Amino acid sequence: MCCFWYTYMQIVRQDRVLMESADTCVIILNWNGLRHLETCLRALERQSYKRFRTILVDNGSKDGSREYVQKCFPGVEIISLLRNRGFAEGNNVGIREALADKGVAYIAVLNNDTEADAQWLYELRATASKDERIGAVSSKMLRFDERTVLDSAGDFFKAGTLKVVTRGFGREDKGQYDREEECFSARAGAALYRRSMLEDVELDGDFFDSHFFAYVEDTDLSVRARLKGWKIMYAPKAIVYHKVAATTSTISYAFRRYRSGRNRLFLAIKNYPLSLWLGVFRGTASVEKGYTLGIIGSIATYIRIACSLVCSLPRLVRQRRAIQQSRAVSAAAIGSWRERFSI
Repeated sequence: MCCFWYTYMQIVRQDRVLMESADTCVIILNWNGLRHLETCLRALERQSYKRFRTILVDNGSKDGSREYVQKCFPGVEIISLLRNRGFAEGNNVGIREALADKGVAYIAVLNNDTEADAQWLYELRATASKDERIGAVSSKMLRFDERTVLDSAGDFFKAGTLKVVTRGFGREDKGQYDREEECFSARAGAALYRRSMLEDVELDGDFFDSHFFAYVEDTDLSVRARLKGWKIMYAPKAIVYHKVAATTSTISYAFRRYRSGRNRLFLAIKNYPLSLWLGVFRGTASVEKGYTLGIIGSIATYIRIACSLVCSLPRLVRQRRAIQQSRAVSAAAIGSWRERFSI
């Protein structure tokens, strides 16, 4: 009995030390994603890098997600929200909780509909550790059901525009994007953020802008980071398999068009010189080629965007003033982004 008790206490003590020494936190946002959680959380258990905590932020799910995680993954910390507060604010809640632990140096954000390779977190951290000015690292994302087809190899500008698009989407992965390099924006479906960068770009208590709710919020965060001189990298060995649009396919296309269109306006007003605004809206074709809105639906969407813009303008102007006053790069450097990060 004494031997058993000693062994048990050793295990408990090791677990406690591991938690106390965790320097990374993985945040998973969940909204009625019970069917995805087994795959996602088991993959995190297999990570070669062990010094991390996992926080699941539940966005008011009604499918038993919280109860399942409590029963089957007791080591996962759960934050339960009473309602769906969107991708941006849901992740902010997790980030604030992670930052309360002064020992956490990196925060990874991971979609619940993913399966991370066992080396995923190790590779993200390895890339981030190469330069203290690397504020974010984006993963290579492959399709869950077609594992040689790319979902994302970092976010870049569409040539001739300032519209951010994901590189390699739908293409066969033949190693063409296997070079570690800077990308323009980190795709928040599977990205690592440096603590000091998040604290540097915090605005109105937010990291991802909560007013965006969903879509373009990761680009906005990356742009604000770049305006303060942070680098953003793409790590090709940090591989994640993604069930493409597993969550967004349950949301109406009209909603997606409204949020993405409106949020691109928000992004431009907050961050870019006036001379570059037009480039944000050139080349507006969506990767969702199978979806269309009728004339009435399109008009209604544009009216909603216009109304939201008018209501949000005082806040956007105030945020723009704060961002521009604190930026560390010149207007000329901002203008060079379009050529430097175009695909």
